[in-house]
Amino acid sequence: MTDTRFSLALDQDLLSLPEGDVAVLNAAGDMDLSFADSARLRLSQSFYPDHKALSSRGFNVTVDDTPAVAASLVMCHRSKPATFDLVARALKQTAVGGIVAVEGAKTDGAESILKAVRKRFDGVETYAKAHGKLFWFPRPDALPDLSDWIAKPIALDAGFTTYPGVFSSDGIDKGSALLAQHLPDLKGPVADLGAGWGYLARKILSSEGVKSLDMVEADHHALEAAKVNITDPRAKFHWGDVTYHVGSNYAAVVSNPPFHLGRKPAPELGQMFIRRAADMLMPKGQFWMVANRNLPYEQTLNERFGQVDTIAQTAGFKVICARRPLTVSQSSRAKR
Repeated sequence: MTDTRFSLALDQDLLSLPEGDVAVLNAAGDMDLSFADSARLRLSQSFYPDHKALSSRGFNVTVDDTPAVAASLVMCHRSKPATFDLVARALKQTAVGGIVAVEGAKTDGAESILKAVRKRFDGVETYAKAHGKLFWFPRPDALPDLSDWIAKPIALDAGFTTYPGVFSSDGIDKGSALLAQHLPDLKGPVADLGAGWGYLARKILSSEGVKSLDMVEADHHALEAAKVNITDPRAKFHWGDVTYHVGSNYAAVVSNPPFHLGRKPAPELGQMFIRRAADMLMPKGQFWMVANRNLPYEQTLNERFGQVDTIAQTAGFKVICARRPLTVSQSSRAKR
């Protein structure tokens, strides 16, 4: 379990929890939540792997706001606008006089969040530890105007809508744009792994031969944006990730896979997407992906596909088409 500054501050009697339920917003799947009885905890998490992990541990977890609570702990999002939205939500649901706490690393902008909170609220106390900060304050009787903290839809060119905190929220990702330029007309059932807010889906659905499109996305807010952006009845929306999506027999799989966990590089995520794509495809199916040029995906591609072609390259990205998917047993025999 990952220790929190909140737990450490409680252990050192720097603050104490009031009686009643405790909300944790943006709770990580491996977070140490032993500071309160599980029956008192009300967790919210919109990222599917963390949501699934928390639920598997037996916690009460939702993607929405929780009912009224005695205290709220906000775990900073990597996006500052998304964190401000979480703080506004925490203030709304916390009882008057209850504790509102915010925790995050310096790289998550915890210092700037603290400065903004101090401008609007009194009695803010802080605790610094491990290149990050925890701060807390009592929920006042009356709240100031927090409309500028509440997340609002972002309008992009070509009629797309996104939300703060989702991948590529402020514009079309360059890698996705390159992949869209080189996608051929597709046919049959198609899957979009890591569909985001729907940019690639619109390109895929421009092919009349596409019978259906399963859009799989782990970020609930991105998927909600996709539902606004994609109204084609052939599209189906799946909140999940490649580990849990059970679809199969696709004629094509398209993906701009993630390669970070938070701010940490995680190329193994893209490798997992490649393996799942091979498992999901028909024998004559094809996998289209884009990736940063420096990411080490070729070995995994060659292990799970009989044909791998680099279709396009720029200074930063590469577009790859892989055909003739191999099962794990076929791949093992080919290595002998």
